[in-house]
Amino acid sequence: HYRDTINKRGNKKARRLLFLVIMNIIRGQHRYNNHIVDYYYKLRKQPNEKSHKTAVVACINRLLKTFHYLIMKHKLYDYEMSPH
Repeated sequence: HYRDTINKRGNKKARRLLFLVIMNIIRGQHRYNNHIVDYYYKLRKQPNEKSHKTAVVACINRLLKTFHYLIMKHKLYDYEMSPH
C-alpha cells in the first residue's frame, strides 16, 4: 500500500543540499522554463493537493531521475524534450 510519507533515509547533507537546490529552482522559475517547476505546481494543484514538503521531495526524486537519464544518454537538458 502506497503512503504519502517522507522518510529520512540516506545522507543528511545530500538531502539538505537537494532540498535547497529544488527551492532555488522553484524561486527562480520566472527566469527559465523548467519541468521540475511544472511538476511542483502540478502536485500542489491536484484534487488531493500535496503538502509543500511532499511536493519538494517528489521534485528531488524527479531531478535525480532527470540527472541520471541525461548522464546515461550523454544529453543536455532541453525543456522542449522533457515530459511536462
